[in-house]
Amino acid sequence: MNTFIQYFRNPAAEITYWPAGYLRADWRSMAAEPAELRAIYEHVLQAMQRYEVTALLFVHQQPETIPPSVQEWLVANWIPRAIQQGKYQRCAIVENSSAEARQATQAIGRQVDGTLAYAFFADVEAAITWLLPSAKAALVA
Repeated sequence: MNTFIQYFRNPAAEITYWPAGYLRADWRSMAAEPAELRAIYEHVLQAMQRYEVTALLFVHQQPETIPPSVQEWLVANWIPRAIQQGKYQRCAIVENSSAEARQATQAIGRQVDGTLAYAFFADVEAAITWLLPSAKAALVA
């Protein structure tokens, strides 16, 4: 039985902790204001620290593209802080069906330095399979 702990939820996103060793963020909308989207990412970082996880699963179900200002903030601010403060190591991203949204998400990945392992997937199961070996190792360490 897959059990999880809900950490945060609003109309734009839901963040859950999975005891296998990762956080999952299900995005439902990027139509929110950039400040609200940044606040959700801050909740992700707080949850990483609270649960001591280094692996994230982002599921992009939203029809919208991540706003350019949020993309820039993620690359310049949030991702480096998550690596430093949250010991962020591994990111699995389940991509949106929109080609434009996929391109925006992949552009963020191309700008991340080599300290973060990340991969893009079409479905959640494949993403979890890739993510779990690292997540389990982090639990033992």
